[in-house]
Amino acid sequence: FLQITTNHSVMEELMSVTGKNMKIHPFVSQGGTTMDIYLLFFLIFFSPFIYYASVNVTRERKRMKGLMTMMGLRHSAFWLSWGLLYAGFIFIATLLLVLIIKSIQFVIWTGFMVVFTLFFLYGLSLIALAFLMSVLIKIPFLTGLVVFLLTVFWGSLGFTVLYRHLPASLEWILGFLSPFAFMLGISQLLRVDNDVNSNAFPAFSNYSSQIIAAHFMLAFDIFLYLVLTIYFEKILPNEYEHQYSPLFFLKSSFWSRQRNADHVALEDEIYADPSSNDSFEPVSPEFHGKEAIRIRNVTKEYKGKPDKVKALKDMAFDIYEGQITAILGHSGAGKSTLLNILSGLSVPTKGSVTMYSNKLSEMADLENISKLTGICPQYNVQFDYLTVRENLRLFAKIKGIPPQEMEQEIQRVVLELQMDSIEDVLAQNLSGGQKRKLTFGIAILGDPQIFLLDEPTAGLDPFSRHQVWNLLKERKMDHVIVFSTQFMDEADILADRKVFLSKGKLKCAGSSLFLKKKWGIGYHLSLQLNEMCVQEKITSIVTKHIPDAKLSAKCEGKLVYALPLERTNKFPELYENLDLCPDLGIENYGVSMPTLNEVFLKLEGKSTVDEPGIATSGEVHAEGAEDTERLCEMEQVLSSLSEMKERLGGMALWRQQICAIARVRLLKLKQDRKSLLSLLLILGIGVFSVLWDYIIFSTYDVIYTWELSPHLYFLAPGQPPHDPLTQLLIINNTGASIDDFIHSVELQNIALEVDASGNRNGIDDPSYNGAIIVSGHDKNYTFSLACNTKRLNCFPVLMDIVSNGLLRIVRPSARIQTGRSTSLLELDISVSFTMSSLFLVFLSSSYAPYIAMSSIDDYKNKVWSQLRISGLFPSAYWLGQALVDVPLYWLMFLLIYLLEFILSFKENMFEFILHNEQIPCAIGSVPSLVFFTYIISFIFRKGRKNSGIWSLGYFVITHFGMVIILVGMSENILLFFINLITPHTALVACMILSFYHGWLFSIDGELVLLFLIPFLQLIVVIFILRCLEWKFGKISMRKDPFFRISPRSSDVHQNPEEPEEEDEDVEMERVRTANALNSTNFDERPAIIASCLRKEYTVRRKHCFSKKKKKIATRNVSFCVRKGEVLGLLGHNGAGKSTSIKVITGDTKPTAGQVLLKGSSEGDPLGFLGYCPQEKGLWPNLTVRQHLDVFAAVKGLRKADATVTITRLVEALKLQEEQKRPVKALSEGIKRKLCFALSILGNPSAVLLDEPTTGMDPSGQQQMW
Repeated sequence: FLQITTNHSVMEELMSVTGKNMKIHPFVSQGGTTMDIYLLFFLIFFSPFIYYASVNVTRERKRMKGLMTMMGLRHSAFWLSWGLLYAGFIFIATLLLVLIIKSIQFVIWTGFMVVFTLFFLYGLSLIALAFLMSVLIKIPFLTGLVVFLLTVFWGSLGFTVLYRHLPASLEWILGFLSPFAFMLGISQLLRVDNDVNSNAFPAFSNYSSQIIAAHFMLAFDIFLYLVLTIYFEKILPNEYEHQYSPLFFLKSSFWSRQRNADHVALEDEIYADPSSNDSFEPVSPEFHGKEAIRIRNVTKEYKGKPDKVKALKDMAFDIYEGQITAILGHSGAGKSTLLNILSGLSVPTKGSVTMYSNKLSEMADLENISKLTGICPQYNVQFDYLTVRENLRLFAKIKGIPPQEMEQEIQRVVLELQMDSIEDVLAQNLSGGQKRKLTFGIAILGDPQIFLLDEPTAGLDPFSRHQVWNLLKERKMDHVIVFSTQFMDEADILADRKVFLSKGKLKCAGSSLFLKKKWGIGYHLSLQLNEMCVQEKITSIVTKHIPDAKLSAKCEGKLVYALPLERTNKFPELYENLDLCPDLGIENYGVSMPTLNEVFLKLEGKSTVDEPGIATSGEVHAEGAEDTERLCEMEQVLSSLSEMKERLGGMALWRQQICAIARVRLLKLKQDRKSLLSLLLILGIGVFSVLWDYIIFSTYDVIYTWELSPHLYFLAPGQPPHDPLTQLLIINNTGASIDDFIHSVELQNIALEVDASGNRNGIDDPSYNGAIIVSGHDKNYTFSLACNTKRLNCFPVLMDIVSNGLLRIVRPSARIQTGRSTSLLELDISVSFTMSSLFLVFLSSSYAPYIAMSSIDDYKNKVWSQLRISGLFPSAYWLGQALVDVPLYWLMFLLIYLLEFILSFKENMFEFILHNEQIPCAIGSVPSLVFFTYIISFIFRKGRKNSGIWSLGYFVITHFGMVIILVGMSENILLFFINLITPHTALVACMILSFYHGWLFSIDGELVLLFLIPFLQLIVVIFILRCLEWKFGKISMRKDPFFRISPRSSDVHQNPEEPEEEDEDVEMERVRTANALNSTNFDERPAIIASCLRKEYTVRRKHCFSKKKKKIATRNVSFCVRKGEVLGLLGHNGAGKSTSIKVITGDTKPTAGQVLLKGSSEGDPLGFLGYCPQEKGLWPNLTVRQHLDVFAAVKGLRKADATVTITRLVEALKLQEEQKRPVKALSEGIKRKLCFALSILGNPSAVLLDEPTTGMDPSGQQQMW
């Protein structure tokens, strides 16, 4: 075109054009994939620290922060403690990372401190972001996951600043996202070393303002995230914190901290005094004006399905200084809810509470209230990794006890509660009663004005209970003591005033005498009779002296009469008359005082009648009738247990147990948000990867062309200089004028700098993007082009300028346009989709820890142990889990394959064939991977679940496995086969091999055998799991029909200590046990034999240099229990009661001694035990009925028998209303009822109960007895 237009031969001129590279300033060549990988590594470098910070802070906020806040902990102290801890980790990690960065010269021209500050501020901003997410998201795992995803996503936006200039306003807006601000700062550091847009000498000063701006962005992000954390913490509190309005900071009361006195007065005016009701005893005049706690119309509602649940309903009464007040009521009556509201751990839905004129609803008063109160919640409060003294010291600091008084106060509490022998023991090694005593000790630290104690003596031995009672009595004067209890004798002895609650309502209040009189309960006259007794004469004598006396109970050899309290003056005459009538057949008689237990049972009897308002006293039900009714109910239950058909056994029982465990796994999975979210995340990533491939291949078919304009690199005339544009340098070496060429170039709107003398060579000056050197003579020009190597398309642009220059000499209006078209490499579609499949397999293998590690939760919750003692086969447990986990995993693979096939190009059927080849491999790989994860969960069952860490480990193993496979295929085929031993890489190996065979070879027998290797892996991992159960698992109660594990007796070790100075009865019991142990007559053998039991625990060392210590739980315990006997184990806290029971159940292996359990016949195992442990072995999300159904199936009850037995058991224990409620929503008393019901389900021949009535109300205790 040029030659035709100019009518002149220009080919020689154009073909003679030469090119040279201009000299440039030194720079560090960085770019491409390697740099992107480095930057991605820097972006997620702090992720492990941030993940643990997110999880731990979220967990501590949920578990302890509310309680510690009410003890005096300031919000700022909580956040600073965690922030400083992880800031220290970030500081050390940053120091090491920056040292490495500088040593490998990734960054050269920028100083160490600048790089260190940028990384350190970035790490701190991620900590602040984790704090913010911990407030917005209440689930620990999800908090860590969201923070990681936000880090990656926001940081990915920062990659754009590496390759193009963004508008300054957009950079500042995106700078609110700290990962983007970090990437912006990193890009500026890299530009100092290599700025492709600048021809200036590299220097930090050229970019100091941008780098400082990035540092400022990160510092501002830290401040912003912390402010948002504080804001959202106030408007989105957790369960135990008060909620502010969204605009709380605009209210003057928030800043001035002044209380609203008018509002208090208004509530006092609308208060209805309950003492006007005859169910409330008027307060003594000496306490008038001493109202310390005023409760006004308090209502508490919880969200429930389908309706809201009212835990408290219009509660209104006063609590007085100088009195001990007991809050009593049945399990679930609202006692703990009321105490949580008084403690500030829960916010009432309606109503108000004032303490010494401080309102709980006023945030300004909460600090004063926290200084006044000592809180002992229903659960134990301690840090397991601290000793008793360290726990006390920590909470003393939280309460603000002065340092000079702290040790003295701690020593006082230790001595008063006699904890000096355990003060250096870690809290995790304490018994349940000792932990309870520590919690009470924390409550009384600092001698607070108000004690709020929720069942403070639960689990304590009688001696420790009396210690607590004495402490509270000593502190009664000038203090306010409020406690709840299920022990009516404790309330009777300790409390001056008793407040009864029933179903969230206030029932009655008063002293013990008032309540006993009010509810018509008098003294009990008990008469022991012989065979000559005449009941009619006895009754006539009693009614003669006390006409309103009533016969309340009658049984063989005993009569009980109820005598009114107001007839005590008639008692001497009655005694005298009975003594004068020896012919009545009375051997002895006695009068017993009424107890609060009777008041409670009477109140509960009234509460079952649906009456409006507060019930009044009425006719007393006969105690004997109530006892008879309860006995009849339990007899029906026991008869239903004994009348059952023969229980299942063998393979039938094994199949039933598998189905039961599968049902449990399915129910847990429905409630396990973590696993479901992980599944959705993996599928989402898989969908994104496949869609990305689809979009990329769709765009490959389009050819893009764009113009290579000179204005990409050169300024226009009159345009101010700015990077990366420069003037075009033209050097005249012709020795003559080249004005025609220069003019034609100027017509292209290019700013020129002309060297007419030709003194320059065009390559020595790096300040230009390009230069044209013109030589020749007589208009026969030759051109030499010099280009800056930083300008990628410089030579085509200069060639375009030369061509247009020659053209416009002849025809000024003509123009040649130079363009560049993209013709991307044709990548094979099947190859890319195979890589996408490999990526999905990586993710799928990483998902296994989230779905197949639920057994760790079962172990932590003690359910695993409870199932084993109930007769569960080990193989049934694992296969039942797999019955749900494996199909779910298969479903995930099926969805991935279907998605890829749908989005694959229709003309290519390779994927379809490939996926069909992988079906056998996927079918075998999934269960082998699941059972491999079961092995991991079994080995590490005592530690934390840590699904995230195991998921990352699986991903890394799979990645390196693929590398080994690819290397092994080309260099050492043995590596390939070795790699197939690992379940993580089996599917990857099959996929890669099928790909290579699909293109290079035909499918032969060798390939088919390789596809079957996962099935061999499955057999191997199941066998390993069986060996682990046999070697390290607990003793099985039955012979496992699949694992072939039989019940085995543990090794018997001789007790190193001989008994010394034993009581006579203890020695007799030891002899009896030894005789029973050596007896050859099976029928005469006791049901339980425990001989010379000794158990030693290795105490965890406080540090690596401390000596190992052993704690002896039981020394030389021997006893035996025959069929029909009831043996009670008594002792102080830490005496070894629970340890002895655990040794009998096989839950704990004895250090010395042995245990024998008698089966149904000689040589047959016992089958299962009935066991109610001290720690409730229950699934939190399963309902009461689901627990009963599962354990009935595990114990071998047939479906029809289980239905009848469970129905009668539920009715006998009054669990009808709780059948459909999940365990986590039950009160402690109801949980204990459920544990007891599970222990007697199936009519076991031996039942072991470890403090079964702890936390139960008297009604529940009566039902159990």
